Parts: sequence; structure tokens; C-alpha cells
Amino acid sequence: MSVRSPKSLAAVAVATVALLLGGGLGTAAASPAAHPAAAAGSRPAATVACSSAAASGQAVQGALSPGEVRRQLAPLTAQHRAQYGIPDKGPLGSTAATPDAKPLADIHPAQGTAFKSASGADGSCATQSVTTALTVRDGYTTIYTPTMYPPGGSCVELVTVYTQSVHEVAAWDWCRSVDFAASVPINSSFLSTYTNGSGAYTGRVIRTSASSNTWSAALYNYAAGRWDTLFTQSGTNQSGRTDGWDIEELYSTVPSSGTAYSCTDMAGLTFESSGISVRTNGSWALASPANADTHYDSGAGAFACPTRAYQMVSAYDHWKVTG
Repeated sequence: MSVRSPKSLAAVAVATVALLLGGGLGTAAASPAAHPAAAAGSRPAATVACSSAAASGQAVQGALSPGEVRRQLAPLTAQHRAQYGIPDKGPLGSTAATPDAKPLADIHPAQGTAFKSASGADGSCATQSVTTALTVRDGYTTIYTPTMYPPGGSCVELVTVYTQSVHEVAAWDWCRSVDFAASVPINSSFLSTYTNGSGAYTGRVIRTSASSNTWSAALYNYAAGRWDTLFTQSGTNQSGRTDGWDIEELYSTVPSSGTAYSCTDMAGLTFESSGISVRTNGSWALASPANADTHYDSGAGAFACPTRAYQMVSAYDHWKVTG
């Protein structure tokens, strides 16, 4: 996955150059699970107050081991860096040799809520759709919908990931490995535990220590009534960004028909994010024109999907898209 700036692919390239499989992974839970079918979430779960409770100290149930996360998700990092001719290894600004690879996707659009940079910004939270009904048919298609990254120089992004082989909620480490560092499969156990049967999970990413720039991603466990931790990381954000987002984002190829493979894959499915909130100096507020806008939006045509219908239901705390 890459930092996104749909209006400038060059900015994407610059911001994502970092260690592919570097050390320094933060804390993640373990144990794999399977992927039975489930319907797409067409409505958000009952909204949980983002400030309802502190983290429980429990790990997200069913989360994969760090090694399994690397095995399943590291190829996505290499793929997208190769797409822009970015070195597949090396620190930010590295001049390491680039892979000899052609671009692997034709489009990289995004649309949704963008969080403004703000002094004291230290978290975000939302209730976001998940589904196992989405079938990705093309190997070069990756759908990150929704994906949430709080403003304030966060070490962690919370991402819903769909590929040919993966349906997962994952955490991206922006401070050390600059790679996927934790994930949990979206399966029947996940749906019953973290969506309350609604087809949408509630996740938050908050800064827990300003001095060490420590950030933690957690999912609300509806079955137990608590926040479970998916991933925690500290350090210096290597993207250099202090704004953020809660958006639909994807990479896809577009065949001669002019309709992206991702469009066919997402047809008839609804994805949405609601209750989108931003935390500033420990206080929560819904996303609004005061703290958010649409500066990451690519526009409908960029998705190469004539059947797609997008709506900002409430600016900027609720968006919805139907494929």
C-alpha cells in the first residue's frame, strides 16, 4: 500500500519510498483463520463512542502472526513500488536499484474524507464496511476500502484489504518497516466478534504517547464490549505527512473495454464509512468542514466504472459507494 495523493502520482512515489521488509515491527496478535462467504455490509454497525473505553489489553482475536502477515501482504508493497519505479528496499530517499518491472496497474483513484493537518491531532475512528462476498479476479487489482489514517503524523494506518487471495483488516506501519505489520482475516468469526452481525467493524487509531510518538490501532469487540489491539508502533513517521484520510482507494488495470477489473469485482456491493471522527488533544469530534475536506478525491471518472455510485452522505463523517 502506498501513501495516497491521487492528484499527483509523483507525490505517491516520493512518499512511499522506505524499507520494504525492514526491522522494528510493533506489537501484533497471532493465529490464522479461514474465509467463509458473507454478504457485503450495506449499513453501518450501531455506532460505538470512539472514547467509550480504553484499550482492553487484549489482542484482536484471530490476528495473524507477523511472519504470516509478511507472507500474505508484503508482495503488495513490492508490486506498488515497482509500479512507480520506486526502489523495493532502502530508506526514504534511497538511490538503491529499482526493480526491472513494468507498471502493474493502470489506475490508482481514491475518494472519501480527507483529514486536515491540525495542531494536536492525535487520532481517528470510524465504522467501516467489510465483506467476504467480494471476488477479485485480476491479479493486479488491490482494493483498500475503506482505509483510515489519522492526522498528526501517525505510525499506523488501519486498512481493509481485498486481493485475489486476501480479505483482511490490516495495520500498515508508517514509522519503521513501512509495510503491512499486522492483520486479521475477515471471516465468520471476525464478523460475529467485530461487526455484531452488521457487516461493518468499528476501528480507531490513536496516539497513546506524544513523547515517543506511539500510535495504536484497535477494533471494537462487540461480543465482549471492549477495544482489542491490532497493532502498536512508535517512532518517526517516514511519509512526512501530518494530514490523513478515510477513503475508498484501489489499484486496478483497465482492459480494452474501458471498464476497470475492480469495477466488475465490486458490482452490486456497497461500501461505506460512517461515524468518521477525529481526535484532537484527546477530544473527539465528528469529521466536518472544520477538520476535513475532500483533497484526496480523484473524481468518479478516475475509477473507470460506469456503474459506480458515490455519495458523501454527511460532510465529512459518512460516505457511501456502490460498485
